[in-house]
Amino acid sequence: MKDSPPDIFGFLDYRRYLAAVYDARKATRGFSFRAFSKLAGFSSPNFMKLVIDGERNLGSQAIIQVAHGLKLQGHSLEYFKVLVAMNQTPDDLQRVALLAHLQALMPHGRRREIGAEGVQYLSSWLYPVMRDLIATNEFREEPYWIARRLRGRVSPEEARDAIRFLLQNGYVRRNDAGKLEAADDVVLSTDEVRSLAVRSYHRSMLGEAIDALSNVPIEEREYGALTAAIPRAALPELKSRIKAFRKELHTWIMAQVAVTGVDSAREIIQINIQMFPHTGQGQAKDSDSHDQAAPGEVA
Repeated sequence: MKDSPPDIFGFLDYRRYLAAVYDARKATRGFSFRAFSKLAGFSSPNFMKLVIDGERNLGSQAIIQVAHGLKLQGHSLEYFKVLVAMNQTPDDLQRVALLAHLQALMPHGRRREIGAEGVQYLSSWLYPVMRDLIATNEFREEPYWIARRLRGRVSPEEARDAIRFLLQNGYVRRNDAGKLEAADDVVLSTDEVRSLAVRSYHRSMLGEAIDALSNVPIEEREYGALTAAIPRAALPELKSRIKAFRKELHTWIMAQVAVTGVDSAREIIQINIQMFPHTGQGQAKDSDSHDQAAPGEVA
């Protein structure tokens, strides 16, 4: 095969990349899965179809064979290896690190295409909190003031680095007077990135909830939990009720802000709402749902 495969940079699912390669070659010469498998050095005629369909993973040797068959070299080869590793690992923390590696391998002018900065933004409690703090009337662009305002959980250096990250990635901006202000809402590039970012966000904020249990005075926090047996058929309605309550609460908060005005004293709060089963029937795990969230929410 003399022609080159589709550009791998920007793909966040290696199976979709392989499908794109197959479709491109099939369109020009009646390429088959048998030919694709043979090109990659596999004796099984449907091996590549099983991989593309998600029924087989690629081992270390198979990765080399596929890459060799597609003539991937240099950064393209490394990108393919990292992409396969990211897609096949069950560890979200490792996925975040591998996504950052993919971004580093992208051509410099295209690095924002994959949206790794969105995952980084939601993986740390500090960035969303800092962005909301900047939006308050009392905010001072003074690292020591920020560190004190955040209960000493960050150093002045970390506060300074957070502002730099938010500015560089467009989450905050400077107005005509040179003052920082919140910019547009976070935009995540693909479903793959969104799923990883949402899970990273929840993991980060759950960690903050554990910390606050010991370090925030009881009069400033509210914790509650409920363990109950519920008919399995009622679970969808339960999820709907929780989502409706979350949106109702967000609407009430926005109304309080509107009533009191921008000059009122504010606190940045975190409200986590979780529901999960303790029991199960051993079903395969569904992919994360992407519920529509209101501004300021991560669903």
